[in-house]
Amino acid sequence: MHPLKVEQPYPYEQWWVAAYSAEIGRTIAARTILGMPLILYRTEAGEAVALSGICPHRSFPLDQGCLVGDSVRCGYHGFTFAASGECVEVPSQSGVPTHSALRRYPVAERGDLIWIWTGSEETADPALLPDIESMGPGNPGWTVEQHPPATIAARYTLLIDNLLDLSHASFIHSDTIPAGEKVAALPVELIETEKSLNVRRLGCNLPPNPFFRLMFPDHDGPIDQSFDAEYFGPHLIRTGGALHASATGERLGTQNYIHLITPETPTTLRYFVVTARDFGADNAALGRLHLDMGTRIQPQDQAAIESIEKVLQTLAPHPREVSARVDTGALKVRKRLTDQIVAEQRARREPAAA
Repeated sequence: MHPLKVEQPYPYEQWWVAAYSAEIGRTIAARTILGMPLILYRTEAGEAVALSGICPHRSFPLDQGCLVGDSVRCGYHGFTFAASGECVEVPSQSGVPTHSALRRYPVAERGDLIWIWTGSEETADPALLPDIESMGPGNPGWTVEQHPPATIAARYTLLIDNLLDLSHASFIHSDTIPAGEKVAALPVELIETEKSLNVRRLGCNLPPNPFFRLMFPDHDGPIDQSFDAEYFGPHLIRTGGALHASATGERLGTQNYIHLITPETPTTLRYFVVTARDFGADNAALGRLHLDMGTRIQPQDQAAIESIEKVLQTLAPHPREVSARVDTGALKVRKRLTDQIVAEQRARREPAAA
């Protein structure tokens, strides 16, 4: 599926963010992830639970049911399912039908985020979760803001492309990102590791501006700022980076923008943004500014990639795509993602062949 070289639109053997921790409580919340309807809730002990969201009896949405203790009761005919997914009661008979259990998805809670594993239950490995704490969320030494989640009518790969080429800040965000007009001209450095790929730009001797003064009120002088775009997987991209005093090289702090991407369907996605900084913990105005900027920046990105999605859906064949040198990082990420999906497909075939 464009722009990937495979028809399978996304990997399944993967952790994805289902919700902010604070979104899930003692009511049933509906989600669609990788085309699968799910429900999420917390047990009376506070444990997050993720189950398939459709009753197997007559396909009634279970988010229209209710909780009975730690179990979910279907609002149509009363089929009741334990937090394990097992059907435990059918009011119209004494036993339960065979094959009536709901799928239970492995859940992990890290960085005030609820992650679910959409692959085979036996392959769910918490070690595959990203080190979100090192970026700020869940780390007591950082100040974190969670921005309202958004649903975007576009394939998730378009958002990945958007985030890996920050030169768009000079155009799409020319009126919303301080010094954004300079980003497109900055040289790009690719930093590749086994776990991530970082498209890094470095802005040197950036003059003081109101945003920098708010961030670092005790610093009066130019700043060197990293404009990172670091891909950790289809679920997470970190932008932002470290800021240093140009004159001395002293590190002033690190500001991260954490982009959490969860495909809903092949052409829609759920988008979470978390900002995190290791300075200015008592600067409430800075936190308010980040949230305000988010309300202006995010709709600009959303409008851009939704416009591209409309082109891809209405034009056949797709227009021939041309790339620039600055797209090298995004093209490498497309290959990484394609390879991840192909490896997953191969792993599914090999046991059957054996």
